[in-house]
Amino acid sequence: MNLKNAYLESKNSEKHFANKKILFIGSEGYDAATVTTIQGLDELGFKIYTINKTNINSWFCNIVINDPNKYKFDFILSNLHWGTRWSYFEKYKLNNYLKILIDGDDNTKNFPNWKYKYCRYKNRYVNNPDENIKMKKLSDCRWIEDLNKYKPDILFTTQRTNIKEQGYYLPFGIAKEYINTKINSLEKRPYDFVNIDGPGEKRKRMKKFLNFNSLLHLIPGKIFNGYVKGEIEYPEKIKEIAKKDKNIHGYNRWGISKNYFQMLNNAKILIYPGIVDGGIWESKRPWESYANGCLVLMSKPNINCSDYPITELCSFAVYNSYYELTSKARFLYKNKETLDKYRLQATEDAHKYFTPKPIGNYFLKKIKDSI
Repeated sequence: MNLKNAYLESKNSEKHFANKKILFIGSEGYDAATVTTIQGLDELGFKIYTINKTNINSWFCNIVINDPNKYKFDFILSNLHWGTRWSYFEKYKLNNYLKILIDGDDNTKNFPNWKYKYCRYKNRYVNNPDENIKMKKLSDCRWIEDLNKYKPDILFTTQRTNIKEQGYYLPFGIAKEYINTKINSLEKRPYDFVNIDGPGEKRKRMKKFLNFNSLLHLIPGKIFNGYVKGEIEYPEKIKEIAKKDKNIHGYNRWGISKNYFQMLNNAKILIYPGIVDGGIWESKRPWESYANGCLVLMSKPNINCSDYPITELCSFAVYNSYYELTSKARFLYKNKETLDKYRLQATEDAHKYFTPKPIGNYFLKKIKDSI
């Protein structure tokens, strides 16, 4: 079992890092995999430092410093998208440190790895703006610096396909803020199946399929198939900045929607079709669902997550076609005890393997094995 073995082999990986200090030179945009990883490193006793200002992905634990040369770090962590201060590596003479990069961005056919994505962003965003723009806590635009000589020593990719240059797989995982949102036991959940609409062609097709199903009743039981809206609550420390952000940084992604999580708490099974046909499968939804006690009936991932596979939480709950989805959904509906067994084991294992601390250890193990 790849997942169990990876978990066991990764335990206590923090002991291999003498300083327990990480310099984070990160993106100004929210990144789910980076957040969960930093939460895990924080739990493992690492101190996370940022230069000159706090960061959207580490605000909950980062220590802001002015001169990184006064400290000794185990490595420097960065992530992709926009606002990463690549210039700091030369400004503060940091290139001799081990450099770790998280590519948590979506893949497309023409942008298969981090360098292609960087070039894409460079063509879309403001290039090398003045320092006063870079230092704003809340930006009016997305901007990007030249990479200069930056090259990561170790790379992690969330939407990892089979391209060698994508490094190791890194899941979004169950972030801390999801862990305490579970309310209902299985017996109190009115919906047998829930499909929550969202961006992506696979989600749109699933919505149409379930609308068609409502006429033929191929999948039995009570089904919710639609979009969930509602008021968003933010952590107190970032509430004001989140409300002011015009979806430039993505502070809205730190929000918790009561209606959304109530729907997950009302679901026995969450149907997850993925997002698009090309290498984009990873999203927050399966992790939010497992955090809230749902069994996730998922399409087979079109990414390579074999390093730390979510599919091993419940191999039965992975489908390759609408026919297989229908067949498995009918079986689970008719076999309540089996459903409960699968759900309880999968949610228990999800919390065991995919919460921040084990994700942090997995992350550190991959780094240790690469140096």
